[in-house]
Amino acid sequence: MIGKIMHLIINASLDKDDSVIVAALKLLKNDCNLEELVGDYFAQLVSMIPLVKEQSTKALLIETIVESPEFVSYDTMLDEYVKLISEGATNVQEAARCLGAITASGCTNNQIFLQLANKLNHKFAVEILVSMGRSNWGEIPHYLESFAQEVQKAQRIRYRSGIIAAFLLIVHPLCSEYAHVSSLSFGYPFTEAAMNDWAWVTPKNTEHIVQKKIVTSREADILVKLGDLLRLNMNLSSNEVAKLYTEFFEDKNPFDVIYTLPK
Repeated sequence: MIGKIMHLIINASLDKDDSVIVAALKLLKNDCNLEELVGDYFAQLVSMIPLVKEQSTKALLIETIVESPEFVSYDTMLDEYVKLISEGATNVQEAARCLGAITASGCTNNQIFLQLANKLNHKFAVEILVSMGRSNWGEIPHYLESFAQEVQKAQRIRYRSGIIAAFLLIVHPLCSEYAHVSSLSFGYPFTEAAMNDWAWVTPKNTEHIVQKKIVTSREADILVKLGDLLRLNMNLSSNEVAKLYTEFFEDKNPFDVIYTLPK
């Protein structure tokens, strides 16, 4: 299949048919086994980089190339890709995926951090770095310390919001009923999945998130209470979940609670 797609890409490149190149690259990247993107196939894609003029197409080309087992990270590729990110040629999810693949091929987390911090709008850089899911960015220069703190705070917010979203999915009947059609994301497609994956069943389980100031010790105790109930019976009563909800949010706006980190 890769051979046919590559043939299509090469022909479209000769014809300068960008729409076909994009469609074929997406098919290659998302629906093929990129372990097979080696040898001449890999070399052909790499040779196309300087020839492609459309920025978004070039970004997609690089995003495909970096997932080949033959790809070895080098600075000029990273420089070019970060420049494309800064020009809006790709989105956060694809950038995070691509940069993750680049680190797997020899580039360090620190190089990624410095590139994004120095070359992108800080809000956009934070979003990508958080989406990458890394925790150790290496040695941070003094002038970027406040930015690094901003990234760490955003990572804590992401972790906290994910925990509380799953909690809401389980204990709030309307969230449970409409999660599958809601535009809001609760991290799980349905309540049973959140219940089965609930990790907070003993105080030991919550030590890390309390120490990292993701949740307060009071909130952690309530998460464990839910874990205890789920361990005994997955069919929680309306009184049980209502009590947990009230204990956790204390008549506060849930969004205020979700996005307020412990001191």
